[in-house]
Amino acid sequence: MDGITQGTETTESFTAAAWGQIKPIMAEIERLPLLERLSDGTLPPEVFRHYILQDAIYLKHYARCLAIVAAKAPDNAQVLRFLGSAQKAITVEQGLHAGFLTQFGISSADVTAAEPSPACFAYTNFLLATAYHSSYAVALSAILPCFWIYWHVGEGIKSKPAIEGNVFQAWINTYGDPQFAAGAREVIALTDIAARAASAPERQLMGDAFARAAQYEWMFWDSAWRLEKWPV
Repeated sequence: MDGITQGTETTESFTAAAWGQIKPIMAEIERLPLLERLSDGTLPPEVFRHYILQDAIYLKHYARCLAIVAAKAPDNAQVLRFLGSAQKAITVEQGLHAGFLTQFGISSADVTAAEPSPACFAYTNFLLATAYHSSYAVALSAILPCFWIYWHVGEGIKSKPAIEGNVFQAWINTYGDPQFAAGAREVIALTDIAARAASAPERQLMGDAFARAAQYEWMFWDSAWRLEKWPV
């Protein structure tokens, strides 16, 4: 995968520097068994069921984070951009989930009864707290890794030869889609614009939020692979 230059204009941009700082995290993400076996179609169904249920919970909260970011946006164009992203998180991606829920025998009652894993709970609460309490620029930096890392992962999987009969191909197609890539690029560009207007201390907070969210991305996928539950 070659995500280090994707969506960045120059090596001097804030996002390019932030992406460079999470190279060790990205190396670990690329080695995750869940992604490797999703790519070749050998992921155990129970792991994917766990992942999809947790992702449905995550998206419910992520949509609210996007709405908070929209409310803090400095102009109407950015307000509409993130309100549109919030709507997509609820409709488009949950539409993808609906197909998988049926395919993998997950009922609406299962979805309703599902509770967040420790990793999902921690990640969504970090995003909500950052979006609510922080500046627009810092909030943008916290939500960006979800866009960028999924794009990076989707592009990497899509670049491999397709496995005939891969039951996870719809997931690969969603995150390897050019429209998803365009959306990720737009959020990257908006983050760079915000960074240029930010003070040095605020840019430090932006970098910290970006790195923490990237760590949570790894934790989220790893926890699904381990079928993580609350220990007590």
